[in-house]
Amino acid sequence: MSIEPELVRKTDEAFQAFDVFTRSLRPTDEETGRFYHVVSALGDAAKMNYVTLRKAFEDDEQTLMAWSCRNLLELAIFTKFVLCSKANADEFAVDRLIDGLQIGTSLKKLDLHLNPELKVSTLDAVIDKFTEQMSEEGITRTKFLAVRDLAEQVGMLETYDTMNKVCSKFVHPTAWSLLTADIGPARFPEAREIFYACGAEYFITVFAEIAPHIRRWGLRQKPK
Repeated sequence: MSIEPELVRKTDEAFQAFDVFTRSLRPTDEETGRFYHVVSALGDAAKMNYVTLRKAFEDDEQTLMAWSCRNLLELAIFTKFVLCSKANADEFAVDRLIDGLQIGTSLKKLDLHLNPELKVSTLDAVIDKFTEQMSEEGITRTKFLAVRDLAEQVGMLETYDTMNKVCSKFVHPTAWSLLTADIGPARFPEAREIFYACGAEYFITVFAEIAPHIRRWGLRQKPK
């Protein structure tokens, strides 16, 4: 598999167009502000990961390409899910508090493990903050949304299962990645082209979901 220069050129042009588009967005009220917050976060993350993917492509750095490709895949799934409905967007936003609470709880356990003489952890204040905010927002869910479940909902399950497994072999210290690290890109010569082509597709998906939606409905969810 070889990457046509035309694909790289078109994806770079799409990146520039998407960057200009997202920078032009301006929320005008609370509703558009909430929508903008979610969409701009997804868009900014997609742009950042494409920049990393593009540089790693030039450097033939397979591990960074795998990271970026997998991140772009998940961002494409999140974007499709969020733009399906306001309910989906709200559920996605809830995860920020669930994640924050889990981070605080896990760090507290680590703090007490490393410092068994402590009776109180400094992380208690962080945990209380997230717990209070979840209570105020009426959030009872305690488990974050699984990416695989979202992939199934938006019709990307097979893509997710395949590419997530492939990328994981490169980014995690598996026996294969460790024992072939000394031969660099030669261990899987096709990886460079595969990761770029797939990552570019996922980046374009984010652009192709966000831009038409906003052009039609503005910074709001589509009507029911």
